[in-house]
Amino acid sequence: MTRMLLLLVIACVTGLGVDRLPGDLDWVVALVGVTIAGALVVTQREAAARPHTVVVPAVDVVEELRGILALLPEGILVVDADEIVLVANPAVARILRRPPEAMEGVTLIRATRDAALVQVLREATGEPRDVALGDDRLVRAAATRLGTDAVHAVLTVQDLTALRNAERARSELVANVSHELRTPIAAARALAETLEAGVDEADQRQHFHERLTHEIERLGEIVERLLRLSRLESRAEEFDLQPIAVSELLRIAVARLSPVADRAEVTLVAEEEPSGATGEVVTDRERALEVITNLLDNAIRYSPVGGTITLRAEALDQAVRISVRDQGPGILPADRQRVFERFYTADRARTGGAGTGLGLAIARHIVSRLGGEIWVADETPGATLSFTLPRAPRDGADAPA
Repeated sequence: MTRMLLLLVIACVTGLGVDRLPGDLDWVVALVGVTIAGALVVTQREAAARPHTVVVPAVDVVEELRGILALLPEGILVVDADEIVLVANPAVARILRRPPEAMEGVTLIRATRDAALVQVLREATGEPRDVALGDDRLVRAAATRLGTDAVHAVLTVQDLTALRNAERARSELVANVSHELRTPIAAARALAETLEAGVDEADQRQHFHERLTHEIERLGEIVERLLRLSRLESRAEEFDLQPIAVSELLRIAVARLSPVADRAEVTLVAEEEPSGATGEVVTDRERALEVITNLLDNAIRYSPVGGTITLRAEALDQAVRISVRDQGPGILPADRQRVFERFYTADRARTGGAGTGLGLAIARHIVSRLGGEIWVADETPGATLSFTLPRAPRDGADAPA
């Protein structure tokens, strides 16, 4: 009967923990308290009803709860009156980045290594409080007292880091979009007003019309790339993964960008390991070409006149690394992680094809969907952007994991 009651209440707790917002964490804390208190009462009654049976200590109930608390998505710490952690479920171990066994049997301050969480437990108001763990994590914690000999209180912890990062990214996106759209909108409006006021010279009218068309096309391209990025992030685009020779990808990419390189007076060079050692990759042909041409176009725009851009493919154990290296100003170490963010710009950061600041962000999402990674290499001078694609299995060999 005890297990049936526990499973029923835990099912309610789990359902509320998933469906409710972080602000309703107090409900989760209260229900966990009810679960433990109810289990204690039921166990004592069951034991007392059996003749010639010693009443089961409450601590045995806590041991029985260990497996059931593992079902909860919220982090749970059960402590005694001396603030010794009796139970730490897997969720709290993931949040605090410590093994559960290292958190049990020690004081709460040693288990969590955070004084703010200890303060939440000591106050035990049941009201959720946001607590910063270091510089990169945010949790919401709440505690309630049970008042039994074996179980003094329950501390519940919920990770809000992803939610905070999503809110920050959303705010930055709105600010960046507003900033990027402001310039072409203002330019288009000024040109339209000038044309509306009347321009006598035909060549001047033609010039203003061309500039207006250019600004409108720029607006359209920003909007289209934002929609494309949104589709990639939501995985709305279907990818057709097929084996394709790496040499073919390099040949097509160079052919597509050669006219652009010629106009910029830049030389494109494709290099591949001898004897076709790179073989084939499993990828979406057009998506892979989009990434390569994006990196080549980006390198062309930052290369000096007379410079050389090298497109190289190298075989790894279960992947092929494709790199684009130029002789431009390079990318500062502080910018190398952020150049793949939408609209991110810096003095020497690359912002993607056609100057929208979205090209590298789109490339990152495509490579991720293709099962690879993309990064800025440490090689200097110039800049080297590399990404990987999974290798196709060779005859008689298993597909890469």
